[in-house]
Amino acid sequence: MFVPTAIHIIHVLIYLFLSHTTMKDSETFLKNVYNTHAPHYNTIRNWFHRFEKDDFSLDEKDRSGRPRELDLDKLKHALQSDPFQSSRELAVTFGVHHSTVLEGLKSLGMRKLFGRFIPHYLTQANLDRRVDDSITLLTLHAGDRWLDRLITGDEKWVFYDNHHRKSQWVGEGESPQDVPKPDLHPKNVMLSVWWGVDGPIYWELLPEDKTITGDLYTTQLRNLKKAVDRSALKDKKVYYQHDNARPHVSKQVKQELMGYGWNVLPHPPYSPDLAPSDYWLFGDMTRAFEGRSFNSRGAVEAALKQYFASRPAGFYRNGIHKLRERWRHVVDNDGQYN
Repeated sequence: MFVPTAIHIIHVLIYLFLSHTTMKDSETFLKNVYNTHAPHYNTIRNWFHRFEKDDFSLDEKDRSGRPRELDLDKLKHALQSDPFQSSRELAVTFGVHHSTVLEGLKSLGMRKLFGRFIPHYLTQANLDRRVDDSITLLTLHAGDRWLDRLITGDEKWVFYDNHHRKSQWVGEGESPQDVPKPDLHPKNVMLSVWWGVDGPIYWELLPEDKTITGDLYTTQLRNLKKAVDRSALKDKKVYYQHDNARPHVSKQVKQELMGYGWNVLPHPPYSPDLAPSDYWLFGDMTRAFEGRSFNSRGAVEAALKQYFASRPAGFYRNGIHKLRERWRHVVDNDGQYN
């Protein structure tokens, strides 16, 4: 496979400049021809600015003698302005050999890593809403005791087959164990669960032909209310948290919750990091079920009963009480994800 050198790219840039090709069109052309080896737009712009000053010197045309040195401060600044540039793009930008850039990056202690996946790209309005709601929750209620009266709930798909391919340690000459390939359309069942510091208060598995609607969610809330009235939370001020899924915020659901007298907490959109079910319960459940297979809905139900009862002392309380530090993180980091 042909890999263009820095000098080759510069020659092409001169040709494009003299052909009166715009910088944007030049970027498109180079990406079509060189794919991942094409220079970054900032690189094209820097060279075009040089050409506009009648500077067509090629710093790399003669490699005899002492090689050009790389200004590490300028390299660091370039990375801060655009951390997605490749080392080859940087070599073209600074007019040095690719290996010189690699040495410079090593000297700066830079590594190229993939960014973590985040639930959603947050607009400024989303960030502001997350900060505002977190401040409200941190200041509206003093202390943590009210969190002991918090009920939170959400839905999760539970899969019948939970086998995942993982790397295995094997000895010399040995082969790793085979792992079944996951089904493209895995069988699953929807779990709805509501819980607090003492564990699940009410949960159910949905029938296969059912999806969460405003009507169904209202019925579930009525079942939850009956369970609450049989629990230690009866006659106490209850705080309720759920996300902004459409059925959860429908008019009929809001009216239903108003009749309970519960304090419904504000929850900003696109914020699973502020929902205990997402950041605590469901992840632990997935890890607990890893490697297990269930042959029936009854087997799934039995496994869930065993799972909920087997969590160690303080597990549910810790998940709920982490909310306060998560709200603080959002406020301290201008709305960014935990």
